[in-house]
Amino acid sequence: MVRQLITRICLAFMLLLSVYPFLWMILSSFKTNREIYNPSQLLPQFFDPFSYRLLLSGEFIDFYEVLLRSVLLSGGQAILACLVTAAVGFALAKGRFRGKMILTGVSLLVILYPKQAMNLSLFDWMASMEMTGSSYSLLISGVASGLGVLFFTQVFRKIPDELMDLARVEGESLGESFLCFLPLVKPAMITYCILHFFLCWQDHLLPLLILGAEQLTLPLALAKLADSSYRIPEAVGLAAGVMAMFPLLALFAIFFRQIRTALSDWVVS
Repeated sequence: MVRQLITRICLAFMLLLSVYPFLWMILSSFKTNREIYNPSQLLPQFFDPFSYRLLLSGEFIDFYEVLLRSVLLSGGQAILACLVTAAVGFALAKGRFRGKMILTGVSLLVILYPKQAMNLSLFDWMASMEMTGSSYSLLISGVASGLGVLFFTQVFRKIPDELMDLARVEGESLGESFLCFLPLVKPAMITYCILHFFLCWQDHLLPLLILGAEQLTLPLALAKLADSSYRIPEAVGLAAGVMAMFPLLALFAIFFRQIRTALSDWVVS
Protein backbone atom coordinates (compact mmCIF):
# COMPACT_ATOMS: atom_id res chain seq x y z
CA MET A 1 0.00 0.00 0.00
CA VAL A 2 2.77 2.41 0.91
CA ARG A 3 4.69 1.47 -2.24
CA GLN A 4 1.66 2.21 -4.42
CA LEU A 5 1.18 5.57 -2.71
CA ILE A 6 4.81 6.53 -3.28
CA THR A 7 4.58 5.42 -6.90
CA ARG A 8 1.48 7.52 -7.51
CA ILE A 9 3.04 10.56 -5.88
CA CYS A 10 6.15 10.21 -8.05
CA LEU A 11 4.03 9.78 -11.18
CA ALA A 12 1.93 12.81 -10.30
CA PHE A 13 5.08 14.86 -9.75
CA MET A 14 6.55 13.78 -13.09
CA LEU A 15 3.24 14.52 -14.80
CA LEU A 16 3.24 18.00 -13.29
CA LEU A 17 6.79 18.62 -14.52
CA SER A 18 5.81 17.50 -18.01
CA VAL A 19 2.56 19.45 -18.23
CA TYR A 20 3.68 22.70 -16.59
CA PRO A 21 5.65 24.13 -19.59
CA PHE A 22 2.67 23.60 -21.90
CA LEU A 23 0.27 25.05 -19.32
CA TRP A 24 2.51 28.08 -18.87
CA MET A 25 2.70 28.60 -22.63
CA ILE A 26 -1.07 28.42 -23.05
CA LEU A 27 -1.76 30.80 -20.16
CA SER A 28 1.01 33.19 -21.20
CA SER A 29 -0.48 33.49 -24.68
CA PHE A 30 -3.20 35.61 -23.02
CA LYS A 31 -0.77 37.80 -21.05
CA THR A 32 0.84 41.14 -21.70
CA ASN A 33 4.62 41.47 -21.78
CA ARG A 34 4.68 42.78 -18.21
CA GLU A 35 2.72 39.76 -16.98
CA ILE A 36 4.92 37.33 -18.89
CA TYR A 37 8.08 38.76 -17.34
CA ASN A 38 6.60 38.38 -13.86
CA PRO A 39 7.58 34.79 -12.89
CA SER A 40 5.28 34.70 -9.86
CA GLN A 41 2.14 35.33 -11.94
CA LEU A 42 0.79 32.17 -13.49
CA LEU A 43 -2.70 33.29 -14.51
CA PRO A 44 -3.29 36.30 -16.77
CA GLN A 45 -5.28 39.19 -15.41
CA PHE A 46 -7.69 39.00 -18.34
CA PHE A 47 -8.19 36.13 -20.79
CA ASP A 48 -8.11 38.43 -23.80
CA PRO A 49 -7.17 36.59 -27.03
CA PHE A 50 -5.53 39.68 -28.51
CA SER A 51 -2.40 37.70 -29.39
CA TYR A 52 -4.39 35.22 -31.48
CA ARG A 53 -6.11 38.06 -33.32
CA LEU A 54 -2.74 39.65 -34.09
CA LEU A 55 -1.30 36.33 -35.21
CA LEU A 56 -4.17 35.48 -37.56
CA SER A 57 -4.45 39.03 -38.90
CA GLY A 58 -1.28 38.53 -40.97
CA GLU A 59 0.35 41.68 -39.63
CA PHE A 60 3.58 39.91 -38.72
CA ILE A 61 3.45 36.61 -40.67
CA ASP A 62 0.92 34.90 -42.91
CA PHE A 63 0.22 32.18 -40.37
CA TYR A 64 -2.29 30.25 -42.49
CA GLU A 65 0.16 30.00 -45.40
CA VAL A 66 3.03 29.00 -43.12
CA LEU A 67 0.91 26.37 -41.38
CA LEU A 68 -0.32 24.89 -44.66
CA ARG A 69 3.22 24.79 -46.08
CA SER A 70 4.54 23.01 -42.99
CA VAL A 71 1.71 20.47 -43.08
CA LEU A 72 2.26 19.70 -46.77
CA LEU A 73 6.05 19.49 -46.51
CA SER A 74 6.04 17.39 -43.34
CA GLY A 75 3.26 15.14 -44.59
CA GLY A 76 4.80 14.67 -48.04
CA GLN A 77 8.24 13.89 -46.64
CA ALA A 78 6.75 11.50 -44.07
CA ILE A 79 4.83 9.54 -46.73
CA LEU A 80 7.83 9.30 -49.06
CA ALA A 81 10.18 8.30 -46.24
CA CYS A 82 7.70 5.70 -45.01
CA LEU A 83 7.44 4.05 -48.43
CA VAL A 84 11.19 4.11 -49.14
CA THR A 85 12.35 2.91 -45.73
CA ALA A 86 9.63 0.25 -45.63
CA ALA A 87 10.84 -1.11 -48.98
CA VAL A 88 14.46 -1.17 -47.80
CA GLY A 89 13.47 -2.75 -44.49
CA PHE A 90 11.50 -5.43 -46.31
CA ALA A 91 14.45 -6.20 -48.57
CA LEU A 92 16.77 -6.52 -45.56
CA ALA A 93 14.31 -8.69 -43.65
CA LYS A 94 13.15 -11.02 -46.42
CA GLY A 95 15.53 -10.54 -49.32
CA ARG A 96 18.46 -12.81 -50.18
CA PHE A 97 21.44 -10.85 -51.44
CA ARG A 98 24.97 -9.96 -50.47
CA GLY A 99 25.72 -6.88 -48.43
CA LYS A 100 22.70 -7.03 -46.11
CA MET A 101 24.87 -6.59 -43.03
CA ILE A 102 26.67 -3.65 -44.64
CA LEU A 103 23.37 -1.89 -45.38
CA THR A 104 22.19 -2.53 -41.82
CA GLY A 105 25.44 -1.08 -40.48
CA VAL A 106 25.11 1.98 -42.71
CA SER A 107 21.57 2.52 -41.43
CA LEU A 108 22.86 2.40 -37.87
CA LEU A 109 25.63 4.88 -38.69
CA VAL A 110 23.09 7.28 -40.18
CA ILE A 111 21.26 7.25 -36.85
CA LEU A 112 24.43 7.81 -34.82
CA TYR A 113 25.79 10.57 -37.08
CA PRO A 114 24.40 14.00 -36.07
CA LYS A 115 21.82 15.21 -38.54
CA GLN A 116 23.03 18.79 -38.16
CA ALA A 117 26.44 17.76 -39.47
CA MET A 118 24.84 16.38 -42.65
CA ASN A 119 22.90 19.53 -43.50
CA LEU A 120 25.80 21.28 -45.24
CA SER A 121 26.45 18.21 -47.41
CA LEU A 122 22.75 18.03 -48.26
CA PHE A 123 22.77 21.70 -49.15
CA ASP A 124 25.77 21.23 -51.49
CA TRP A 125 24.04 18.25 -53.06
CA MET A 126 20.84 20.21 -53.67
CA ALA A 127 22.81 23.20 -54.97
CA SER A 128 24.64 20.98 -57.47
CA MET A 129 21.27 19.82 -58.79
CA GLU A 130 19.96 23.42 -58.79
CA MET A 131 17.12 22.50 -56.44
CA THR A 132 17.71 25.05 -53.70
CA GLY A 133 14.77 27.32 -53.06
CA SER A 134 12.32 24.60 -54.06
CA SER A 135 9.99 22.71 -51.76
CA TYR A 136 10.79 19.49 -53.64
CA SER A 137 14.36 19.62 -52.35
CA LEU A 138 13.13 19.45 -48.77
CA LEU A 139 10.92 16.48 -49.61
CA ILE A 140 13.78 14.52 -51.17
CA SER A 141 16.37 15.37 -48.51
CA GLY A 142 14.47 13.63 -45.73
CA VAL A 143 13.54 10.42 -47.52
CA ALA A 144 16.55 8.38 -46.35
CA SER A 145 16.19 7.46 -42.67
CA GLY A 146 18.29 4.92 -40.84
CA LEU A 147 15.75 4.75 -38.04
CA GLY A 148 13.00 3.87 -40.51
CA VAL A 149 15.09 1.15 -42.15
CA LEU A 150 15.87 -0.55 -38.84
CA PHE A 151 12.29 -0.13 -37.63
CA PHE A 152 10.76 -1.75 -40.72
CA THR A 153 13.44 -4.45 -40.81
CA GLN A 154 12.30 -5.52 -37.37
CA VAL A 155 8.64 -5.23 -38.35
CA PHE A 156 8.94 -7.38 -41.50
CA ARG A 157 10.98 -10.02 -39.69
CA LYS A 158 7.82 -10.88 -37.77
CA ILE A 159 6.09 -11.95 -40.99
CA PRO A 160 6.40 -15.76 -41.27
CA ASP A 161 8.85 -16.98 -43.86
CA GLU A 162 6.19 -19.43 -45.04
CA LEU A 163 4.29 -16.51 -46.55
CA MET A 164 7.39 -15.48 -48.48
CA ASP A 165 7.82 -19.04 -49.72
CA LEU A 166 4.18 -19.06 -50.83
CA ALA A 167 4.69 -15.77 -52.68
CA ARG A 168 7.70 -17.23 -54.49
CA VAL A 169 5.70 -20.31 -55.45
CA GLU A 170 3.05 -18.01 -56.91
CA GLY A 171 5.76 -16.38 -59.00
CA GLU A 172 5.74 -13.01 -57.32
CA SER A 173 8.89 -10.93 -57.24
CA LEU A 174 10.31 -9.30 -54.13
CA GLY A 175 8.64 -6.00 -55.00
CA GLU A 176 5.26 -7.63 -55.62
CA SER A 177 5.54 -9.48 -52.32
CA PHE A 178 6.28 -6.19 -50.58
CA LEU A 179 3.08 -4.65 -51.95
CA CYS A 180 1.07 -7.69 -50.86
CA PHE A 181 2.43 -7.57 -47.30
CA LEU A 182 1.83 -3.84 -46.76
CA PRO A 183 -1.70 -4.34 -45.32
CA LEU A 184 -0.20 -6.65 -42.68
CA VAL A 185 2.02 -3.87 -41.32
CA LYS A 186 -0.48 -1.02 -41.56
CA PRO A 187 -0.13 0.04 -37.88
CA ALA A 188 3.65 0.17 -38.24
CA MET A 189 3.38 2.22 -41.44
CA ILE A 190 1.05 4.72 -39.77
CA THR A 191 3.24 4.92 -36.67
CA TYR A 192 6.45 5.61 -38.52
CA CYS A 193 4.73 8.08 -40.84
CA ILE A 194 3.52 10.08 -37.84
CA LEU A 195 6.88 9.90 -36.07
CA HIS A 196 8.64 11.16 -39.18
CA PHE A 197 6.02 13.88 -39.53
CA PHE A 198 6.85 15.05 -36.00
CA LEU A 199 10.59 15.10 -36.73
CA CYS A 200 10.15 17.03 -39.98
CA TRP A 201 7.64 19.39 -38.35
CA GLN A 202 10.21 20.70 -35.87
CA ASP A 203 13.22 20.80 -38.20
CA HIS A 204 14.52 24.31 -38.79
CA LEU A 205 18.16 24.22 -39.94
CA LEU A 206 17.73 22.41 -43.25
CA PRO A 207 14.66 24.45 -44.32
CA LEU A 208 16.65 27.58 -43.45
CA LEU A 209 19.44 26.48 -45.82
CA ILE A 210 17.37 25.08 -48.67
CA LEU A 211 14.16 27.08 -48.85
CA GLY A 212 13.90 30.67 -49.96
CA ALA A 213 13.43 33.64 -47.67
CA GLU A 214 9.71 33.79 -48.45
CA GLN A 215 9.11 30.06 -47.92
CA LEU A 216 8.97 29.98 -44.15
CA THR A 217 8.13 26.81 -42.30
CA LEU A 218 6.56 26.95 -38.87
CA PRO A 219 9.80 26.74 -36.80
CA LEU A 220 11.32 29.57 -38.88
CA ALA A 221 8.17 31.64 -38.50
CA LEU A 222 8.23 31.14 -34.73
CA ALA A 223 11.84 32.34 -34.66
CA LYS A 224 10.84 35.38 -36.70
CA LEU A 225 8.21 36.27 -34.11
CA ALA A 226 10.90 36.46 -31.41
CA ASP A 227 11.65 40.13 -32.07
CA SER A 228 14.43 41.61 -29.93
CA SER A 229 13.00 45.10 -30.45
CA TYR A 230 9.78 44.05 -28.67
CA ARG A 231 7.75 45.36 -31.61
CA ILE A 232 5.91 42.05 -31.60
CA PRO A 233 4.28 41.13 -28.27
CA GLU A 234 5.71 37.99 -26.71
CA ALA A 235 2.22 36.54 -26.47
CA VAL A 236 1.98 36.39 -30.27
CA GLY A 237 4.86 33.94 -30.50
CA LEU A 238 3.38 31.89 -27.65
CA ALA A 239 0.02 31.85 -29.41
CA ALA A 240 1.72 30.55 -32.55
CA GLY A 241 3.39 27.84 -30.47
CA VAL A 242 0.02 26.82 -29.03
CA MET A 243 -1.59 26.60 -32.46
CA ALA A 244 1.41 24.68 -33.81
CA MET A 245 0.60 21.86 -31.38
CA PHE A 246 -2.89 21.28 -32.76
CA PRO A 247 -1.91 19.24 -35.88
CA LEU A 248 0.40 17.04 -33.78
CA LEU A 249 -2.22 16.46 -31.09
CA ALA A 250 -4.85 15.71 -33.72
CA LEU A 251 -2.69 13.10 -35.44
CA PHE A 252 -1.76 11.48 -32.15
CA ALA A 253 -5.38 11.33 -31.01
CA ILE A 254 -6.68 9.92 -34.30
CA PHE A 255 -4.03 7.21 -34.68
CA PHE A 256 -3.34 6.45 -31.02
CA ARG A 257 -4.51 2.82 -31.24
CA GLN A 258 -2.34 2.08 -34.28
CA ILE A 259 0.68 3.70 -32.63
CA ARG A 260 0.18 1.72 -29.43
CA THR A 261 -0.23 -1.53 -31.34
CA ALA A 262 2.85 -1.00 -33.51
CA LEU A 263 5.16 0.12 -30.70
CA SER A 264 4.05 -2.65 -28.35
CA ASP A 265 4.61 -5.30 -31.02
CA TRP A 266 8.01 -3.83 -31.89
CA VAL A 267 9.16 -3.71 -28.25
CA VAL A 268 7.92 -7.22 -27.49
CA SER A 269 9.61 -8.67 -30.56
